[in-house]
Formats: sequence, C-alpha cells, structure tokens
Amino acid sequence: MDIAVLVKEVPDLEARVQVVQDGGALDVENKRVLNFFDEIAVAAALQLKEAGGGGRVYAVGAGSGLEAVRRAIAMGADAGFLVDDPAVDGADPLTVARALAAVVRAEGFDLVLAGRQATDDEAGLVGPMVAELLGVPCVVGVTAAEPADGGLVVGREVDGASERLSVPVPAVLTAEKGWVEPRVPQVMGLMKAMKAEIGRRTLADLGVEPVPPLAAAGYHGPRSRPAVRMVEGEPAEAAGELVRILRDEARVL
Repeated sequence: MDIAVLVKEVPDLEARVQVVQDGGALDVENKRVLNFFDEIAVAAALQLKEAGGGGRVYAVGAGSGLEAVRRAIAMGADAGFLVDDPAVDGADPLTVARALAAVVRAEGFDLVLAGRQATDDEAGLVGPMVAELLGVPCVVGVTAAEPADGGLVVGREVDGASERLSVPVPAVLTAEKGWVEPRVPQVMGLMKAMKAEIGRRTLADLGVEPVPPLAAAGYHGPRSRPAVRMVEGEPAEAAGELVRILRDEARVL
C-alpha cells in the first residue's frame, strides 16, 4: 500500500506571538515544527505500512515546509516531496490543496493521511479538499484503522460515542489525537533525513493557478484577566464570603 502523508510546518506551540502594526500583523518567534496532528498521521502511515506488509510512505509538504518533510523522513517515511513556490506561503487553503493533490496524483497512492487540522490556523480544510479534488472518500478525526477486505475499517469518536466505518481505498483520512503515539526519530533516521533528496515542484510544474488568499481583517490579543482575589478567613467564613461575592458583586448566583 502506497501512503501519502500531507505535512505542514507550523510555529511551535510555545513560540512567542505578538500583535503588531496596530493589529495589522503578527510577529511570531521563529521556532517551527512539524504540525502535531501530522506527526500522528506519519506514525499511523508507518503502522499501516507494517500491517499491510509493504508499500511505501512518502511525505508531501508545501511552501516553507522543508523541515516538516525532513522530520517525516526521520520518523521513517521513505521519501519526501515539496511544493517549492513562494506563492504557496500564506496561500488560500484551496491553492495548497490543489498543489498537494497534484503531487499525490502524480506520485500514485492507495491512501492519503493528514492531520485533523494545523495548530496555526486550526482550519482543518486541506485534507477534505484534497479528497474532493482526488475524487475519493474522506473520513475526518480517525482514531484507529486496520486493513480489511481490500479496504480499511476505521474508528473515530463522535458525540460521546465511538463509530466504526468500512472505507474503500483509495481514500483520505485525517488523524485525531489518540490514534497512535508519534515516533521519536532515531539518530540514523535524522541522518537519513539530512541526506535525503527532496523532490521539488512549483505551481507551474503542477499546472496549479493560485487562488487569491483571504486577507485577515485584523488581530487582537487575548483579554487580560483580572487579578486573583484571595478570600481570607476560616473555611466556613471564607465559603460564606465567597458566596456573597459571587451573588452580590459578580452576580453569577
């Protein structure tokens, strides 16, 4: 089974983010990593490859995603490809999806995996868009999958319950937390990733015309929280005072 994994490079969740230019832009610390949900997708692809007894796993990134592709290779992916075009950075999700779908279509696939969403924009659009462009089924938020009868049986959590679906392949699945623990790359994997030749394509190579991105109307930081107010006294007195504050001052009771 040939499995393509869509990967994205995002700011580290601990990177410093500041609103600048009076809300017109963001200043993000240059600490970038492979998207957390995409790490799960890579690990799941490797698990499915092993369960299926062969095939290859390759990673596909776009724009400033070279290190994300190399990370996937370090984790165990067989090869990597990058849509290397300045028009992709900050592009509309449809442009990114068209580019990724074109690479996957050209390289061949039985299955496409992606993270449920990226931790920068939290949109969760590209995976389902790629499925639509490839004309294959899509299941989002997958937490389990196993080969069965020429296809897959996948599981996911929905509204406090679990469901199992029989999915024909080819298909697109987006990975949710809990499917599999991401693999920590070993030294040999890191060395392989550094030496790996990454296949590069431009939008022109792929025949993709970029869609103008939607412009952000503005940014604002989170509201500042009020100072913590300590209620002094013995437990019984403190509890009574807390009830009075919630009822008379905060008016939430």
